[in-house]
Formats: sequence, C-alpha cells, structure tokens
Amino acid sequence: MRAYIHAFRGKPYNDDCRVAYDGFRELGVETVLFTTNEEFDTRNPEDVVVGGTIMIWNALNERGIESGHHDYPAELTDFRGREIRQIKLKDIRQEKLPVFIKPVEEKTAPGIVIHTQADLEDYKQLDPETEIYCSGVVNFISEWRCFLLYGKIVDIRFYYGSPDAECDRSVIDAAVKAYTNMPAGCAMDFGVTDDGRTLLIEINDGFSLGTYGLDETMYARLLTARWAELNGTEDIFKEKEFD
Repeated sequence: MRAYIHAFRGKPYNDDCRVAYDGFRELGVETVLFTTNEEFDTRNPEDVVVGGTIMIWNALNERGIESGHHDYPAELTDFRGREIRQIKLKDIRQEKLPVFIKPVEEKTAPGIVIHTQADLEDYKQLDPETEIYCSGVVNFISEWRCFLLYGKIVDIRFYYGSPDAECDRSVIDAAVKAYTNMPAGCAMDFGVTDDGRTLLIEINDGFSLGTYGLDETMYARLLTARWAELNGTEDIFKEKEFD
C-alpha cells in the first residue's frame, strides 16, 4: 500500500495533506506526492489517495466507485433539531424565508442562509435543477467535529465559535449508537445552539476530511479505513486500531 498525497511544487498541497503525509510516513507507508491525476494512473486499488473532495471523487469514479451521500442519515433525524429537506434550486422561491441551503454535491457552492432572493448570488451559476438541502435556520454558537473509526469515537475537536460552549457528550454518544450505517471512517459535526441544545450539523465522509488538530497517525488510519471500505481492499491497520 502507498499513500498518494496531493502536492504543489513538491510539498503537500495544504495543512490536511501535510498531516496525512506526516501520518502515513510515521506509520511506515510509502508516500507519493502528486500534482495531476495522470500521475497516479498506475496506482493499485489499495493505494490511498489524499486530497480535496472533488479530486477524491474523480479518483473513485475512475474505478466506478460511488461513495453516496451521508450528510443526513435517516437514522439520525431526531438529532438534527430542525427539518432538512432535499429540493431543487428552482423551488427555493416557494420557500418561506429565511432558510439555510447547501448543494447536495459538495463544493459546487457554499452553504448559506437565504433572507431574500437576492442572497442567491453564489448559486446563479448552478442549473435550476440542481439538488440542494433546505433547512430551518439554527444559530450555532460553537461547532465541534467528532471523528469516528469503526464506530468508535477517536477524538472530538472544536473548530468554530466559542470553545466555552461545549457539546453535550451524552447526545453525541447517543447519536453514534444510533448511526447504524456508519462508514468505516467518518466525522459527525455537532453544534451548540444559542438556547443550549446540542444538535447534529452533518456527517462528513471519511475519504476527505478537515483535521482540526486530529493526531496525524489517527488521521492516516481513518483515511485508510474508509478508502479500503470503498475499494473493497484490506485495511492493514484495522487490527491495530484499538491498541
């Protein structure tokens, strides 16, 4: 197994790629820095690819693999604290404002709160048939990422708002237990609202994640677990995971 790390001018492309690079090297995995997709066309299925979401989708699509969407699993509906529906962009004009929207396909446009139709400027380049998530507006005063590997919480990291507003751990534990279709590696983002509730923000697939200070070797293991699951290959670190 090798780890192909997206790079620019001979160095990992960003902080997350650097953390993965250091983590894989510490685990004794051969690392290959690449700039274009053509540079890893000869890779093997078990070779992990590290980079941005769109790049990873392309790498998976080349092998006919679809990761699916894990943003809002049905079994976690009760943890959202708000209604979240999937609609077409053109139908936003029928919604009662304000609402929060984001594309189902990540990175095509940012998630934003719509107060008036004029706020759709960032979405004007998208096809009106584009599928988007639409939800009620919630005021999160802090946001936290819970990293999961084979159903076990391996770390919880603060990333936005006030670090003093901590999530209710019992809510997180209950959500983890309820997430029966959890990928081998993923993250659950939680937020604390201005009225003190701990709510699920969204699920992030483990093939491409912001680290927010996660231990570098744990990050490499999490990426490996999800990549192996998607590609139907062996996770060479699985048996060592809980040592």
